[in-house]
Amino acid sequence: MNEKKRATLILIGGGHTHALLLNKIRQSGFPPCRVILISSTRYTPYSGMLPGVIAGHYTVEQSHIDLKVLAEETACEFIEEKVSALNPDKQQVTTESGEVLEYDWVSINTGSTQRRTVKASNAITIKPVEQFLHWLETDTRLAHEPFNLAIAGAGAAGVEVALALRERFKSNKQLDIHILVAGQKILSGYSIKVQALMKEELERKNIQIHFGFAASTSKDENVLISTDQETLKYDQLILATPAIPVPWLVESDLAVNSGGFISINQHLQSTSHSNIFACGDVADFQSPDHDIKGLPKCGVYAVRQAPTLYSNLKAHLTGEALQSFQPQPKFLSLLSCADGRAIASRGWLETRGRLVWVWKDWLDRQFMARFPLPKKDAMKYSDT
Repeated sequence: MNEKKRATLILIGGGHTHALLLNKIRQSGFPPCRVILISSTRYTPYSGMLPGVIAGHYTVEQSHIDLKVLAEETACEFIEEKVSALNPDKQQVTTESGEVLEYDWVSINTGSTQRRTVKASNAITIKPVEQFLHWLETDTRLAHEPFNLAIAGAGAAGVEVALALRERFKSNKQLDIHILVAGQKILSGYSIKVQALMKEELERKNIQIHFGFAASTSKDENVLISTDQETLKYDQLILATPAIPVPWLVESDLAVNSGGFISINQHLQSTSHSNIFACGDVADFQSPDHDIKGLPKCGVYAVRQAPTLYSNLKAHLTGEALQSFQPQPKFLSLLSCADGRAIASRGWLETRGRLVWVWKDWLDRQFMARFPLPKKDAMKYSDT
């Protein structure tokens, strides 16, 4: 009599939710099945600490999770490779090398990439992080020479990166930093007070904000031009632009929203394929029975989804009932000022100071203490 084939669960992407899922499996166990983690990189960054890496408060290793070691400690197979295709009808995942893996269930936590809203020379996106850190380590002009740095986008990523770069290269008085905002305010989605506190920080550190600057390229190289014909010459353009999903998702025949993000229900399941789950930035809630539509692309939700994902994947294997994800209506937001201070907001709490940074630093270190980190100097682009 043939031995019954083990069920296979494939985890695509090494985002925060999947890292926490593996940590939970390591601690609490999991029904017998074959678990495979596919990630384009062995070392996955923790977004909350990246401004600190840029500013010089942390090494690169302190801000990354070693997925290979985490997988090994969880009896999970690890494949360091990009995914090129997902066929939900045949239940197959194809990697860039051409390997085809069959699954019973799949969970997607790939995060997102960034939309290149400006087709310009000398432009770089914040994601992928490895590419951005490589530029940061190798472009020596930032530290010593006259340099015009433009950042397109004034969400949390854009303003935190601007402040972190100012802190890192504060000895270079010839470094000019510009933030380009298509609208009339920074930190859209945050309260008026938080926007005002951050605007004060940027102005105090001589980071110029250009409101109403929907940038496009001019005929002159390294010159941006706004809709009002304002021009800005730059040496490097950083794109802190809206998130977009990885390209293969759009071609996968999964139900997606207008932006290409996976439509999921309250159980974190694909609305078109119940054996596919999605979490974090790549997912978009489409549940008519729950008021959880339109959640912002925020690491807090990716972290909070991990217990629900663990329970529901386990439920699929044991035949138990699925749980619903209940997002917090309010959550703590901590924005780094890069100089040993931070801004906190949650409901009525809106404050700034050194104690807030101490709080943020403690929370970030506690989060990373759950995971295996890269060994010292293991990563190519360590902080110098």
